[in-house]
Amino acid sequence: MDFYKLPDTLAKEIDVFGEDVKGFASGTLNPIAFKGIRVAHGVYEQRKFDTHMLRIRCPGGAVTPAQLRQVAETSKRYGAPHFHVTTRGELQLHYVDLADLIPSIEELKSSGLSSRGGGGNTIRNVMASHDSGVRSDEVFDVAPYAFSLTTRMIEEEDSWNLPRKFKIAFSNQTDDTANATITCLGFIAKIKDGQKGFRVYVGGGMGAAPIPGVVLYDWVPDTQVYYIARAIKLMFDKHGDRRRKHQSRFKFLVKKLGVDEIRRLIEEDMKTIPKGLELTFEDWANKANDSIDLEPSPVSGPEYDLWSKRYVKAQKQDGLHMIKVPLKLGDIDNEEAIKLANFLEKLGENNIRCALDQNLYLRNIPTAYLGNLYTLITSMHTLSANPIMIGSMIACTGADTCKLGICLPRGASPMIAEKLLNSDLDLDKLDDVRLHISGCPNTCGRHHSADLGFFGKVMRVDGEMLPAYFIMAGGQVSDGGTVYAEKVSEICAKHMPDFVYDLFERYLSKIENYSSFHEYVSNGGRADIAELAGNYKELPTLAANKDYFYDWGAAEQFSLLKGQKAECCAGVFDMIDVDSKLIAAATKELDGLSDEKEINDTLYRIVFSACRMLLVTRGLEVKRDEQAFELFQQHFIESDLISNEFTAIVTAGKDGDHATLNAERDTVVALGTAIRALYKTMDDSLRFTAPEPVCEVPADDDNTPGFDDADDADVDVSKDFRGVGCPMNFVKTKIAMESMEAGQLIEILLDDGDPIQNVPGSVKLEGHEILSQDQRDDGHWALLIKKV
Repeated sequence: MDFYKLPDTLAKEIDVFGEDVKGFASGTLNPIAFKGIRVAHGVYEQRKFDTHMLRIRCPGGAVTPAQLRQVAETSKRYGAPHFHVTTRGELQLHYVDLADLIPSIEELKSSGLSSRGGGGNTIRNVMASHDSGVRSDEVFDVAPYAFSLTTRMIEEEDSWNLPRKFKIAFSNQTDDTANATITCLGFIAKIKDGQKGFRVYVGGGMGAAPIPGVVLYDWVPDTQVYYIARAIKLMFDKHGDRRRKHQSRFKFLVKKLGVDEIRRLIEEDMKTIPKGLELTFEDWANKANDSIDLEPSPVSGPEYDLWSKRYVKAQKQDGLHMIKVPLKLGDIDNEEAIKLANFLEKLGENNIRCALDQNLYLRNIPTAYLGNLYTLITSMHTLSANPIMIGSMIACTGADTCKLGICLPRGASPMIAEKLLNSDLDLDKLDDVRLHISGCPNTCGRHHSADLGFFGKVMRVDGEMLPAYFIMAGGQVSDGGTVYAEKVSEICAKHMPDFVYDLFERYLSKIENYSSFHEYVSNGGRADIAELAGNYKELPTLAANKDYFYDWGAAEQFSLLKGQKAECCAGVFDMIDVDSKLIAAATKELDGLSDEKEINDTLYRIVFSACRMLLVTRGLEVKRDEQAFELFQQHFIESDLISNEFTAIVTAGKDGDHATLNAERDTVVALGTAIRALYKTMDDSLRFTAPEPVCEVPADDDNTPGFDDADDADVDVSKDFRGVGCPMNFVKTKIAMESMEAGQLIEILLDDGDPIQNVPGSVKLEGHEILSQDQRDDGHWALLIKKV
């Protein structure tokens, strides 16, 4: 059984990626260009030097026992002692060495799994409700749509170079357990006049700027799923904002154009799609094997009864059950996963789902074998002996592995659990509470959808930084009822366990008055949160208690230097920037050269980089040098984007005709200038329409009302970036510093919050020196930088 079919092109794509890995390892492939390539293969750098995370596609969270075993064996051979279940129902290998990437990918492919599209600007993992097909009150089973659509989408070449990542989800009931209402494209099962169909949502997403989805269609027949998904992909490819990474998500396009215009554009593109492409489904039946070669091992007693009450649920199929396996921080040991896979394989193939809560759900388990599974699961390093609320807590990896992370949720989460488990609170009354923690404003821990959420920030005492979290409350996801959690207060990381205990104690003292924790938060709970957090505002200095200045699980004092650039922003513009800088540097070098070979090599680099620079905007990848010249001639000169006066030197570059390049040195330089000027005219859809070059970042006005003169008379440049969000405030800072000399000083004004948290660290990573950062009376910050 395969839940999706690997495309025929995958083997060749892996071979090409293998050559890219070799090129990067040998130094012949630029690191930025390699980043743009590898993230689309689901490969991300980790904090541990020269190691990588590998994200594996699992549509609907589904894997077979054989596939689970393969992941565990690959992890055991090349990665960490465990692997990870993500908040999008995928599996991740961690700490894979560069040399082991291709062997790992090949092993996964042998079992029908792929990491292609696990990252980058691609069609990401298609989600479905983890209980789809077995839930007794579901509208209908939506998982087959996720499986079939995955097979279709990963076959299509235009799924790999979108303006930004694109996510799809299917939910089997209005409580939206797959988060269809907060994803790029979401389908909620709905039957109309006896026909299966979906309510369709678009434009949802979380991240640092969360936006709930809006209804595109109240109902469409299920036969339209592929056509809608295909048309939206075409429309997003044409109209998405590729120039500004922080505005490139599909949710921003929906917000910009409005749902009516989005619908019009989609329906235009639907007309271009041939008929007869409705999704087809294989037999992914929910059943156990007819014959099971395994002796039942019944178990009884109060511990088994409590486990069964908490984690075993009857399916709509008579005699079968779904079992939740709560994992510690979403991790499962390799050896234990192999044992689990070996056992489950005897029962059937369709019996594992990876869920959005970072846990495993086992399905199609006959009653006779519940005791066998209880014995196996409770021998593993899981949370199956704890109340549901503990095993449902979500924590992203944070700064443990993520280069963007600020705090360490994987350190805080166990300390909260320990505090609660050692308390006298009745935690079984908190089954409905969703507590989610993210290490930074990005929503990998889904804090915006939580009843109680936290995301990492920085506090300061006497100028020293210490780890802290904003407190969010009131999130809810459902068809027609989705609301995001609101920021209520903040708390030092070391006070989180005590604060959470205080809040749950307060809630349990009032629980008879509310039907749920969400209702409590909406009716007085936020005031309680603010009050209780206020009890922890007094913080010690570093000299008085240095423990507060170390994050949970950290061996070093807290620092923002670990916060680096997000991997998912790699792609089109990073790759363009590589060639643009090569052209500029080579052109500058040219006048100072006298050696004929060096001159020839430099002229060739200019022509080659100019030809390659914008090919990515046409979805074209260059694997051999001669391709760059051929494709440039076809797509830029013959299409009249670049003058045909450059044809001769493009041909000379392809042929290695150094004499012609040398004789036409001025034309070579002019080509480099022309291609960089053309880039400046590019619009958000990668079309070159502007009649004059356009400055991507407008100049700043030093006379902005309210700008404070720099306190230091020796400051060379002053800029006011209040009101400028991340990352543009950093971009503007870099641009302002480009014309400065080494040793000069620049003072910039920044807002409190994300700007002062992010910009200083980014400036340090560029190699410059932060001389001071002072908060002014009105709350904004003055950052003094020395250019190095």
